[in-house]
Amino acid sequence: MRATMASALSKGSSRAASFKARLTSTILLWGIVAAVFISGQLWALVGMVGVLALLGSFEFLVLTREMPGAECRRLGMGVGVLFLALLVGQALTGSLDATGDFVNEIMGLVAVTLGSFILRLKFPVENDESVRAVTLAVLGFIYIPILLAGFLIRLTLCPPTEDPVASGFWVVLLVVLVAKFTDMGAYLVGTLIGKHKAIPHISPAKSWEGYLGSLVFAQAGAFGIYALAGERLTWLGAGHIVVLGVLLALAAMVGDLAESILKRSLQVKDSGHLLPGIGGILDLVDSLCFALPVAYFYLYWAVL
Repeated sequence: MRATMASALSKGSSRAASFKARLTSTILLWGIVAAVFISGQLWALVGMVGVLALLGSFEFLVLTREMPGAECRRLGMGVGVLFLALLVGQALTGSLDATGDFVNEIMGLVAVTLGSFILRLKFPVENDESVRAVTLAVLGFIYIPILLAGFLIRLTLCPPTEDPVASGFWVVLLVVLVAKFTDMGAYLVGTLIGKHKAIPHISPAKSWEGYLGSLVFAQAGAFGIYALAGERLTWLGAGHIVVLGVLLALAAMVGDLAESILKRSLQVKDSGHLLPGIGGILDLVDSLCFALPVAYFYLYWAVL
């Protein structure tokens, strides 16, 4: 009896400590986002996303350290650093065409793919190690430098207004808030009334009820930002906000599940330990890595 009570108290204390750590990290992170947003400075935003992308790329390197082809992934990270430097430089100097070609991204992908195959020439081909090595290197370059940093910076610069950056800040905030509201809705509704498991072999805690709740939360977040933004987002219109709310929520769900696949494949609970109560950088931005490109391509084809 005493052992049972002690175990229950220990679990309760552990959950309380975890919640406190998560709350502290969340408040700190939103404080940084708020400071960047209030500043309205492009350098602050691209600087923040650049740091996140660098940390996320390094985290991916550490996560996959037991996988074959570490030399290819190191090359991928090196190319990623150069890509980020080029992207940030072009954004700050006004030479990046946000709705134009993707030469930087294509150039980086070619460099990582070609370079990885060259590096694998010194290894005997006895199984699928070389294919896995090249594939992981390309994935590492796409996952964080392109999907997170590349599309966030392009979104910031693409609005068709007199002051694209000012409007772009609100677009980015819209995507971030909808993605996080999606996560919040799935967790809260799933915890309260979730009974039907959605994809238990990938994420046992996720339920269909939680996913339906996340769609409602996403719409609330989208229209909340739309109302706060005022004239900065009038060029979008309420109809596009509804569609974006749905698309971004679905993309955020898939992004979360994609990272779950990655972590399960590598047999880890969290992608890192940099953020107490949350985990690593990939745990923080997983939903954004899919929501940002979806937002960009929707705006590109339906609005711009």
